[in-house]
Amino acid sequence: MATTDTPGPPGTRSPQAPEAPAARPATTAAGGDHSREEVTGYERSPSDVLRAGVLTVAALLLLLVARWARGEAAALDDDLVRRVSSAAPTVERVLSGAATLLVAASVVAAWTTAALTRRPRLLGYLLVAGLVAAALARGVGWVLDGDGALGVDGLAVAAASFAVLAPFVSRRWRRAGVLVIAGTTLVHLLTPLAFPATLAVVLVLGAAVGSGTLLLFGRPVTRPTRGAVAAALAGSGLEPVDVEPAAVDARGSVPWTAVLRDGERVFAKVMGAENRAADLLFRIYRFLRLRNVGDERPFSSLRRTVEHEALVSLLVRDAGARTPRLRTIAPVGRDALLLSYDLVDGSTLDRLPVTALTPPVLHGIWEQVAVLRRHRVAHRDLRRANLLLDRSGTPWLIDWGFSEVAAAPELLDADVAQLLVALALEVGVDPAVDSAVAELGPEAVAASLPRLQPKSLSGATREAAKHSGDLLPRIRAAVSARCGVPEPRLADLDRIRPRTLLVVAMLVLVTYVLVPQLGDVAGMAARVRDADWAWAPLVLAASALTYVGAAVSLAGAVPARLRPVPTLVVQLASAFAGKLAPSALGGLALNVRYLQRSGVDLAVATSGVGLSYAAGTVVHVLLLVGFGISAGRALPGALGPVESPAVLWGALAVLAVAVAASAVPALRRLVVRRLLPPLRRSVHGVTAALRSPGKLALLLGGSAATTLGYLFCLFLSTRAFGGDLGLAVVGAVYLVGATVAAVAPTPGGLGALEAALIAGLVGAGMDHTVAVPGVFLFRIATFWLPALPGWVALTWLRRSDYV
Repeated sequence: MATTDTPGPPGTRSPQAPEAPAARPATTAAGGDHSREEVTGYERSPSDVLRAGVLTVAALLLLLVARWARGEAAALDDDLVRRVSSAAPTVERVLSGAATLLVAASVVAAWTTAALTRRPRLLGYLLVAGLVAAALARGVGWVLDGDGALGVDGLAVAAASFAVLAPFVSRRWRRAGVLVIAGTTLVHLLTPLAFPATLAVVLVLGAAVGSGTLLLFGRPVTRPTRGAVAAALAGSGLEPVDVEPAAVDARGSVPWTAVLRDGERVFAKVMGAENRAADLLFRIYRFLRLRNVGDERPFSSLRRTVEHEALVSLLVRDAGARTPRLRTIAPVGRDALLLSYDLVDGSTLDRLPVTALTPPVLHGIWEQVAVLRRHRVAHRDLRRANLLLDRSGTPWLIDWGFSEVAAAPELLDADVAQLLVALALEVGVDPAVDSAVAELGPEAVAASLPRLQPKSLSGATREAAKHSGDLLPRIRAAVSARCGVPEPRLADLDRIRPRTLLVVAMLVLVTYVLVPQLGDVAGMAARVRDADWAWAPLVLAASALTYVGAAVSLAGAVPARLRPVPTLVVQLASAFAGKLAPSALGGLALNVRYLQRSGVDLAVATSGVGLSYAAGTVVHVLLLVGFGISAGRALPGALGPVESPAVLWGALAVLAVAVAASAVPALRRLVVRRLLPPLRRSVHGVTAALRSPGKLALLLGGSAATTLGYLFCLFLSTRAFGGDLGLAVVGAVYLVGATVAAVAPTPGGLGALEAALIAGLVGAGMDHTVAVPGVFLFRIATFWLPALPGWVALTWLRRSDYV
């Protein structure tokens, strides 16, 4: 009989042991069910997510490579096909017929099998996969070969059909299907039905369609039968008399409990290919999303994964931690392994009332963590479902599938952070922190502060903490107070941020737009040689006007009177400071600091700078409307009939995206929280400015001078190289391009503004040999050339104690 101090299973709340150990004969348990697996239903599988994703990416990459190297690949493929076909025309005809027959026979066999075995669900899968695969294969044929080659349709349908059949048939039939596909592909390579590049794309795409069909509608869920589990236990020397499924949280495995002939009870967790695929997906997501979280490379096989968990379990038990005793590892079913532990008669924290977590229990949990820290073992999943209390209230640690040995200090600190949050969710912040400090010491608990953030927590703990309001800040404050240390900066765990994705998207846009325009280097060089440099002084004057306008606008945004010269110098210094941070943050901070040093209150200075930027936005929109109307009258003569609808379709696309975004609750909340408050403050600021007509004139007049200065600078730059577009068209292009570049996370919209302006000017009818050097001259005058005077101005401001 199992006792309360018997080591127990991961995450198991065990039933009472039966009175008679021989409740069911061993022969019945081991041999009463002769099948090894049973279908328990249909569900979307992690394996299909992984296969569909990998195959789809592979198909797209093959398609891009084949399309990019179409000329070279087509020449090679055509040469190979001609050599084979010219060598033996009769053999060619025989092979062509054999290829067609093989494809037809394999597809008919797959569909007939589903019909004869009365599996309407499988027949529907095959029908959907076949139609989608045939349509996509026809599209690939048009893209690569210039026609919808019928020769590859059947091969795509066959590949999709065999991918759909795989989970419904045995391993022997799966191997037979692979051989049939390989033989059919080889025959296709020896006939001129399609190019080899097309065959490669179609094969991978067909397999992706099959996996996608299973992912969409669900594959049969198989699990080892009761007899297979009993046989696996019996084969390892454990003689079960009763085996039952366990209704417990055993994430990543299928749990069972068994009563042995000698009366002991064991817990068995079965891990198969689906669990392996789920683990790979989880690790891929964490690798793409996070960094510095201690994830090692995934194990090479399911067997290595199971052996690692067993190793950690044996290690921590030998080190003195309370964890279930490992009884056996055994193969079960087709592709699964079984881990068996002694069963603990108890329950996990997620199933216990809060009253069970008494102070001795809390201290006992942290004692177990202290043992792990002394032996450099990181559990890495200390959620409530992995903390078990036996009937006497003694804590146990379970489930070592995600653990690491010889762990780095950061991983040990992350364990402390996870457990602090998990326990604080149950008993509150103070008891959790106090017990941790008492058992681990203040230094160890304080070291967890950088990891006390959502990204360090397990999914279940993170979701629970999300619904607990400000739990994490309160834990950090309590740890800082108990340990006598200030709150440090949180660890940077993001690998990919939205800003990074935006930068990549901008780089792709710039490359896509600029590279084709830079192809005619000789033509642009000729334009530069023949440029009328008499426009250069006017270009520089227009650039200087922008700084005057910015200084006037700032003077109108605050109630205090500002000295004209220092205010103008600050705007010039912003030309240098703005290059050190994206989205004009450097210039904004410099203006706030200048206003503070000029005697303006910090709150007033911040709102004043914000009001100046808000006025600039209002003026920008008004000018965009005005120049857009004027440009609309001039565009019919500049735009051809092809480009004009593109503008309309682009506007409709933007409107559709805005409407769709407004329908998403998360985006609506983002707009309400992030956009509306600044707009409301801007409205209040404008209302205050309206009370002083002079300040309002300075505010709006300065903003208009700034925007018009940039606009005139671009117009004059294009004139220097012979541009003939009117001011209204160039102005509309600049205002639209500046709006697009405003979202770029680069200083001054670097890269994004150039691409937008060049694309806009070329689309409006300007020759690219004029647009490219014109935009570059504009950026030299407004972005690069003022950098050195801006540095000198910033140095003077610091020496003069203005900032």
